[in-house]
Amino acid sequence: MPFVASTSKHPTAVLGAVSGFFLGNGESLVLLNRLNVVSLFSETAETLEHLRDFTLFASLKYVEALPLFDSKGSGRHVAFLFSVKQEVSIVAFERSVDGTIEMITLFHGDVDTCFYQERPNEASLCCSGSYQTSRNDVLPLVTFSIHRGSVFLFDVAAAIAVYGGKYRNASLVLEKLFSPEYAQQVLRKQKKQTLFVQGHLNASELDVRSMIFGPCDSEKNAAALYVLYADSSSKTHVSEYSIHIGMNEEQHRGQKKNIWPWLPNTLDVFSRGDVFRRKAVFLANVETNACLLQVNSEGLFVLGPQLISFVSWRIASNQSTMSKNVTTLAFPSFSAYVEPVCSASLPNRELLIFFWDGTYVKTTLQEESEGLNSNKMLLVNLAVSSLRTIPDSLAILGGGHCVIGSRMTNTLWLKWRTGESGVLLENCGPVFDLTIAVDGPRMGVIASTGVGMGGGVSLQRSAVNFRHDAAIDNLLNVTRLFAAGDIVILSFPGYSRVYQFQTTPNMTTIKELSESPFDKSKVTLSLVYVSERNTFVQVTSVGVNFVKGGKGVYIICKNEFGIQHASADANLRLLVFSSSRFVSVVDLNTHHTRASLELDNEVSCLVISSSQGFVIGEWNSGAVCLYEVQDGEILLKGRIFCSATSCSMCILSHLHTPRLVVGLLNGYIADISLEAMLMGSAARETLIRMQPVQLFNLESHNAVLCLGEVPLIIILCDTGFQLTGIDFNDVAACAIIEGSHISSKYIFLSQSENSLAFGNIVDLKKLNSCFLGLKATVTRVKYIAWWNVFVMSVRRNEKDQILLLMGHELANSWVPQNELLIELFSIELLGNERCVFFETVVLGGSNESPNGNEADKDKAILLGTTFAFPDEQLPRSSRFIWYSVEQGKLISERPQLRQIGSKDVEGALQCCCIVPNYVGRIALGVNGCIALYSWNAADSVFVAEETICIGTIVTRVLPIFQGDASYMVAFDARHSCFFIQVDTFQGSLEIVARDSEPRGVMDGAVFQLGNIYNICFGDDYYNFFCLSRGASTLPSASNATSATVSSGKLETSAQYHLGDMVTAMQLGSFAPCSVTNIAVPIPTTLIPGICGPQVVFGTSHGAFGTITPVSNETYLLLKALEVAVSSVVPALGGFEHVTYREVLRAGQERGYSRNASFENANVVSSGVFDKRRKRYLSRCVCSGDLIESFLTFSQTIQQRILREAESRIKSCYFSMNSSLGEFFEHNDLDNSLAERSDACLDECKTMGDVNALFSESGLPTLPLTREAVNEFLQNLQRIH
Repeated sequence: MPFVASTSKHPTAVLGAVSGFFLGNGESLVLLNRLNVVSLFSETAETLEHLRDFTLFASLKYVEALPLFDSKGSGRHVAFLFSVKQEVSIVAFERSVDGTIEMITLFHGDVDTCFYQERPNEASLCCSGSYQTSRNDVLPLVTFSIHRGSVFLFDVAAAIAVYGGKYRNASLVLEKLFSPEYAQQVLRKQKKQTLFVQGHLNASELDVRSMIFGPCDSEKNAAALYVLYADSSSKTHVSEYSIHIGMNEEQHRGQKKNIWPWLPNTLDVFSRGDVFRRKAVFLANVETNACLLQVNSEGLFVLGPQLISFVSWRIASNQSTMSKNVTTLAFPSFSAYVEPVCSASLPNRELLIFFWDGTYVKTTLQEESEGLNSNKMLLVNLAVSSLRTIPDSLAILGGGHCVIGSRMTNTLWLKWRTGESGVLLENCGPVFDLTIAVDGPRMGVIASTGVGMGGGVSLQRSAVNFRHDAAIDNLLNVTRLFAAGDIVILSFPGYSRVYQFQTTPNMTTIKELSESPFDKSKVTLSLVYVSERNTFVQVTSVGVNFVKGGKGVYIICKNEFGIQHASADANLRLLVFSSSRFVSVVDLNTHHTRASLELDNEVSCLVISSSQGFVIGEWNSGAVCLYEVQDGEILLKGRIFCSATSCSMCILSHLHTPRLVVGLLNGYIADISLEAMLMGSAARETLIRMQPVQLFNLESHNAVLCLGEVPLIIILCDTGFQLTGIDFNDVAACAIIEGSHISSKYIFLSQSENSLAFGNIVDLKKLNSCFLGLKATVTRVKYIAWWNVFVMSVRRNEKDQILLLMGHELANSWVPQNELLIELFSIELLGNERCVFFETVVLGGSNESPNGNEADKDKAILLGTTFAFPDEQLPRSSRFIWYSVEQGKLISERPQLRQIGSKDVEGALQCCCIVPNYVGRIALGVNGCIALYSWNAADSVFVAEETICIGTIVTRVLPIFQGDASYMVAFDARHSCFFIQVDTFQGSLEIVARDSEPRGVMDGAVFQLGNIYNICFGDDYYNFFCLSRGASTLPSASNATSATVSSGKLETSAQYHLGDMVTAMQLGSFAPCSVTNIAVPIPTTLIPGICGPQVVFGTSHGAFGTITPVSNETYLLLKALEVAVSSVVPALGGFEHVTYREVLRAGQERGYSRNASFENANVVSSGVFDKRRKRYLSRCVCSGDLIESFLTFSQTIQQRILREAESRIKSCYFSMNSSLGEFFEHNDLDNSLAERSDACLDECKTMGDVNALFSESGLPTLPLTREAVNEFLQNLQRIH
């Protein structure tokens, strides 16, 4: 099953922050590690300014700023990047002539002395320092940990020299970045020097908590490393290691030549005593819980939750007096136990220390002026304050700013002198849970995100957000809406109501006018305000009313036929209206009729196109005509015929060529430029909905709003249009408020809410969020369609709290949050009781469908909880409670939860689901087991039945509905997933298939396509997998005894490295409408090849994404485009897309284990290595992000990409000797496609076969054209 993986929102968590002069001009910059993105910010007088983001084909683990300056102070900082795949990159930044900042790769390579891949979270220690060479140059050095018990040393200057020796223009690049003399000194370093050296820590250092380099040692080519650790007796010490960089000539001459040249030199791989040597315990018995080291020019600081200890460099060499000269200072007492997480040195001997809860302490170092020991240093706390953040990293800039990076909350900037702070980068926090709210064709993804005070729930969707300023409620039967000047007129059947509003940049006020010169007894069709004449023009169903000075006069009356349609433009001074088959054009300056026209058919709609022209749609004929007024006559200039009668029209004049968009009665929109209409061209029609299309022109956003129950925004561009939504349940009418000085730009009318909303459209991003802050971590959220409510668990200090939120309150962004939080219904759990799941169930129901169809009295919500205590690794006791939802008797009353009963469970309860086609049964995930419980109607309680052990910790159980059989899929935190059969006659459980690979899964989704079940999930190595199980192989419930015949393993049909850890996954879509809905057939008409429901996911670093199943033909085209695009996209930092998308697993060959010399030396080992590597290749998944970047390239590059993609499609089809699906599963499409000559391909009629295949699927055919591929990719963007 092929898929397209797309990122809807990039990670917002900051894993590291470093500062330096990265541009080499004395400008202080800060660099943020956002996992897959590197962001640069510059310091200004008041705040920090964003410069550029660099998206990398890597998931970064460490980032360090490394100084490369000559003796004159000329040079710059370069960045050290380390990925979770154990790749190292050294990059520099340079500002080009046009002002853009470019990334330049100075080194990229594997850690060759580390043979195998470790777990991404195995160790997390990294620091950088400097050493002085024999030529008195100060060069950077980096040490980092990959696994426990050892560190790796990396010589930066030597790596740049070795990497530069492989490229001809390396000298020019270095001389551009640095001074020529300094560049030559770097390039003249020994090319054969070992870049990575592994140093093993002392065996007594069991728990290494921090390490840091000391200042440059007086000894040449040497550095000091200090390590904070705890020993076997839980005592904490600081040890000192000496590091010697490079080998002298005597050591080189003393080396023996290697007998086996294909093996790496063991002396270069394993650390020698003269390279990495432990000198002594530098400081013994420091604070037991000390966790951080910090150095400055004065000495070494040891930071703990309660104490800060300081040792001066001046007395460090005298070991006998160490204990007498250690300065200790107690931190201010905190209300709870908090640890310091990051610190930095400030000028004037000051130290800035941040704690986990956001508290920061500024400490200064002073010399003791009185007493016996006048040389002793004193520590003094200068200031204690707090920020609303959970810090992880700290970077100090020279202008008085510092940046506090956070994985969990917003990244902040702080003026450490004054305490002024602000948000630098918003971070939604980790995604804990997802739930899908489906309302007809509409679909909303609700996520629980954030930690602590930043926690809450948010509605995530690819829709623009509406900033709400004011509202009028309780409006019924409104048909039209108009705004001009400070007047708003609402049209109702047979009458109108007039309102006056006043809007400023800060607020909007509204009041209804009981007496006004406007005609309120008639239906209003149009309203404009001519500011030069201070006149309102109101077009009603009987005529044209001119209002000035508090008086209204009908200048034009149409009492016989009335007026049905009108369009007025105050800027063009033109009014066009229709009365039956008659059309009149009125000059708003003179109030006289300029021209009239009688048509053969009645007018269905009209719109003004220019100061002399207008467009009219006719009934019956389906014609749309462009007219122009010349010398008192109306001339026909252009005409198109549509498939149905037009009912609304808009003209967008801000594009390169003005475009006409027509909404038709059959649900289509017709799109054509006015220039093409004059030339007699045909319009392009696209099916949008199954109802008549009513359009409204959003003039200031170059877009058109499609009114109705599912409001859509059509964003036009020169090559086509994009679709998105808006955060309203429905929009019946809309109006524009003129004026550049006011905050509100639009008025929207929602019929379902009976509300008129004033505000503006904001957040035109790919994915927008409507956040409801609850000021606490929301661990679980569930949408209950039966009652249209959201139930969620909120983490409190001692116990969880259950909240009930009505569906419309989260969907509407204008609901006041403060009032909402006060009114929410809540349930307090018991002490130390934590919620683990919500599940809907019909008590005693047949479980034939996931929604159930039993009476309301039998429907309930299951709440699973565990009792967690600090001294227990896993909870030993749990319970699940079932509630009913009681609706209020009045509309204003909120629904409430009423407890029906509860059941205690022994063990750690994790998840739950109903057992399909098994009456009254539920399945619970307890520890590593699946337990069946049945509903006993007589006692109104659940009774335990059968239990089966499957893994370590069951994280999710999903039911599978297939005929009369009963199957479930279980995910485990260590043992991947299992396909479980339930014998509905004997009540037994059996594993019929399982994943053979040990993968840690937190969440997943299952969907059926044909007779195949596709099990999608992400593992703890940042990968995505899809496992397949054929439905035809599943035994029926009546033949359960043959279950062992079908037992086996689940086949991996697709695998892909996402680059982030998936924490929540659901079947759903961020798009305005799901791809499987019927009422609004947008996806099926615009995007060919979508063959199943989409999967949405959230990650631990705040990212959201979509995985879309596509047909084999669509995947062939997209994969060819992906490979072609990757050949022209620069590999920033040396990280390549193909390597990045290989799945990550522990034990993969790394470093010298991947050396090609192994393969050349032994034929057998070559075959073994090839077989192993094929297990890790990306298969049947392509990157939607990379493919969509095709739209951003120039025409020349696009043509080049299309030529290569076309060649690869032909080669693939020519090489295929099986079905497309089998070919994709057994071939490496990134590397193995050999290009063949066009003559050979033409002889085989490959192009004709491919075109026949693509044409049948509605795909662009060969030869590929820019226009066809651009339209196809734009359509692809609409599904997420």
